[in-house]
Amino acid sequence: MARRSRLTAVLLAVVMMMTMVLAACGSNNESSSASNSAPPTGSAQQSGEKSEAPKENVQIDFWTLSLSPNFDDYINGRIKKFESENPNIKVKWTDIPYNSAENKLLTSIAGGNTPDVVNLNTVLALTLASKNALVDLNAEATEEQRSIYFEKMYNSTALGNSAYAFPWYLTGAVFMYNKKIYEEAGLDPNTPPKNWDEVVQQAKTIKEKTGKYSFVYTNHILADLRELGVPILNEDKTKVMINTPEVLKHAKWVKSLYDQELIPKDGVTGKYTYNIDQFQAGQMAMLMTGPQFLNRVKENAPDVYKNTGVAELPRLTQDGDIVTALMNVVIPKLSDSHKEAIAFANYITNDESQLEFAKVVNILPSTKQAAKDPFFTTEADDPESKAKVITAKQLDRAYDFTFGLNRENDIIKAFNDEWDKMLLGQQTPEEMIKAAEKSMQEKLDAINAEFK
Repeated sequence: MARRSRLTAVLLAVVMMMTMVLAACGSNNESSSASNSAPPTGSAQQSGEKSEAPKENVQIDFWTLSLSPNFDDYINGRIKKFESENPNIKVKWTDIPYNSAENKLLTSIAGGNTPDVVNLNTVLALTLASKNALVDLNAEATEEQRSIYFEKMYNSTALGNSAYAFPWYLTGAVFMYNKKIYEEAGLDPNTPPKNWDEVVQQAKTIKEKTGKYSFVYTNHILADLRELGVPILNEDKTKVMINTPEVLKHAKWVKSLYDQELIPKDGVTGKYTYNIDQFQAGQMAMLMTGPQFLNRVKENAPDVYKNTGVAELPRLTQDGDIVTALMNVVIPKLSDSHKEAIAFANYITNDESQLEFAKVVNILPSTKQAAKDPFFTTEADDPESKAKVITAKQLDRAYDFTFGLNRENDIIKAFNDEWDKMLLGQQTPEEMIKAAEKSMQEKLDAINAEFK
């Protein structure tokens, strides 16, 4: 009982400080999602433990964020099939709108009725895991259950030798470009850039010939630095490590694009929204974002959609990992039915479940066999189909960028604020690195002091 009380207190404290994370997690689901798993009787035991007989009349409480009512048929269908294969288990599904997720989760935790399987984003999953509040799947799930996922995605919630979530659905990113603007600039509309050198060269030509900008550099800069091999934080997450030649070189390169007026200054503050609005208005030549945005272009700007080409996203390195937005399912330690909860979590994220989900909504699977299905490898003429095939090819390199820290957005904002000052000419790249490292370290120290 004392152990359960301590875990309840931990969960309560963590969730109270994660309001914004939950809200962002819920909103992302609007455009996201998803081998056969071993049945409950095949779940792993701790080394040396004897296999236990399956429990009778087990109820699994399954919580998702903002999937209902759009995906009621899908979720209910998967639950029905799972229950038919596991007659001793009943699954109760509760979908929580993101704007009420915090209160419902707090109420549940305070009342000792924590759900058994929960849909969370990677940041919150790692936050709870760092507080010893989640089941370690490396210890309690079978190798068969764990092995169906792409390794990098499965390890997105790894801490040391433990991993705390089954990866679920995700979105990738592609390079979209306006073929009409390419033609106006005298460029071949069927020859998108293959690397960043070509992106810059085409941007110069487009600006010179049409007066239009090509893109806003809105990529997650810290994720770009990670792709370039910069650790950002040391191994025990106590020290910021961005004052390196690699960071300075990259900062000078991006700053030069602004100084050459290849990127609009308005995009520094407007960032992603500015880029989207300008692309839909036919005033921006390039856009680097998730394939789900194509649906918005089709609805809001059909003429632009008709002239939109899709290609693989140019990379800063040819063999670097690719950042993606990943959703997961976790099992709280407070669950009374770890084995059955793991079985269902594995089932709702297995190959069959994810493939079916991807046919309902424009998302990618986190499982290896589902990604090999012709649905992800057969390309049609429409931009959405091309984007799906392009992003599916990158799944073995995809991972979810996160530090696994409470309030890590404070650290990211500290960096971005100094980066924006550099782009606006308020400080040099050298000054930016020093100021950003100092500000980030202050935020990191405060976070570690509060949550240690």
